[in-house]
Amino acid sequence: MNQNKFDLLKTEFSFAQQQMDKYDQLAMTVKAWAVTLWVASSGWALDSGKKEILLLGIVLVISFWFFDGINKTFRTHYKHRRDEVAKILREYCETGNIEKNVTSPQPPPYSLKGFFKNTMLLHISLPYVVFIAISVVLYFV
Repeated sequence: MNQNKFDLLKTEFSFAQQQMDKYDQLAMTVKAWAVTLWVASSGWALDSGKKEILLLGIVLVISFWFFDGINKTFRTHYKHRRDEVAKILREYCETGNIEKNVTSPQPPPYSLKGFFKNTMLLHISLPYVVFIAISVVLYFV
């Protein structure tokens, strides 16, 4: 019985880690697109002399910031899940037993509070705030 639970928990751990890796890759893609489109819109605005296009760049940056925050929220939930499974597996390695009532953990429920918290994390928000600030400065110069 312990071996079956152990195998399921290993699979659960692996799945959660794969999901985290997927969200990490998605975060890099979102940031790359945000930079690319912001640079393109800023260049277009400066080249054409139409400063209103900088406002489009700000809208693009805010949109990607939103998606990055959602992505971080999903990743955080899988991290929580992976950490719970890791704790159970660690206990199994130390004691050789898995409690009878151990089940695969459920991710925490999604909430707007968690989303906004993740969106405002420094490593998420800083690039977007910088792009917005540069756009505003260019708009008023």
